[in-house]
Amino acid sequence: MKLRNHVTTPLSFLLVLVAAAALLGVPLQAQQDDREFIPVTDAMLQDPDPDDWLMWRRTLNTWGFSPLDQIDRGNVAGLRLVWTRPLGPGLQQGTPLVYDGVLYMPNPRDIIQAIDAVSGDLVWEHRRERPDDLADYMIGSLIDTNRNIAIHG
Repeated sequence: MKLRNHVTTPLSFLLVLVAAAALLGVPLQAQQDDREFIPVTDAMLQDPDPDDWLMWRRTLNTWGFSPLDQIDRGNVAGLRLVWTRPLGPGLQQGTPLVYDGVLYMPNPRDIIQAIDAVSGDLVWEHRRERPDDLADYMIGSLIDTNRNIAIHG
């Protein structure tokens, strides 16, 4: 049995998503400081826009696939890497989310990054202050693991 490399799985997904968007001209725009953030509603989560990936596995029924059809067996070999970005140190198990052209990536140690999906530029980063006694309540590597985030409201 071959074990999958869990460190690269979310990164691979991220890179394919970005490469596909760039190759196919999907209209992605990073949120600018002067743009108003449009809150994600329950209705948006129930019927997400095809260009967005608002939650783990994308839909409430955990379908886990994109309805976009620009990439197929005939053109997938033509996809090319358009940018890379280092992630925080530690075990990468996060699911990147995409909303309105911004990719939100959970990193180990409670770091969340908002990344322009077209350019790969960092839009913002949040580092949650962690309690000094966190190890008293968490087991081993779980202390630094951050698998998922949510966008709502």
